Amino acid sequence: MLKAVLLSTAALALIASAADARPQVTLSKDNRFVSVMPHSGGQSAPAGHVPGSYVVSTIDKSKVGSYFCCYGNTIGEGYGVAEQFIPSANATVSEIFAGVGYVSGTHQVTLTLYADNGSNSPGKKLASGTGSAITGFGFCCGLVKAKIKSHSLTAGTPYWVAITAPVGDFDAAGFQVNNEVNDYHYLAYTSNSGSTWGTGFSETEYNPAIGMR
Repeated sequence: MLKAVLLSTAALALIASAADARPQVTLSKDNRFVSVMPHSGGQSAPAGHVPGSYVVSTIDKSKVGSYFCCYGNTIGEGYGVAEQFIPSANATVSEIFAGVGYVSGTHQVTLTLYADNGSNSPGKKLASGTGSAITGFGFCCGLVKAKIKSHSLTAGTPYWVAITAPVGDFDAAGFQVNNEVNDYHYLAYTSNSGSTWGTGFSETEYNPAIGMR
């Protein structure tokens, strides 16, 4: 049933793409990943990204060639992705950022801060907020910003930022490439909107763009 809903959503997106020249979006067989056909104006560094302005960030600093224009994690209809980060200094944060492109629906995205469970997977939920995806997936580029209740981070302690969306929405967190090689991050996936998370695994290139301040 879930697959049928996702495919129906994708079909609506494809119809919309014909009307507004968005690139055609395709789901993987397991519905976890999305892709678009290569085209001019593909993704690079997100608009509004100011390097050095974040407490923690995995957002690539390069203005070109930073992101795969054509691939990302499925966000919506229960699917989502979380990325681990470890702050280098104590800090207090009240905003979360993530590179997400919309495909269809309300464009609403939920960004959630989690503690680590001690085994490199998301644990206790600490704070959450919502924002809007302002750029269509496959085009360059936009950061979702969500305000959260102010929360203190402890240096050297692992945390997670999770990216999900309401049922009925279909978005994508684009893959990064530069500055991720040999820089491992743990990722985890959900298929039930973050009620539970899969076991975290280490990855280099295919990470979402996240930041906090």
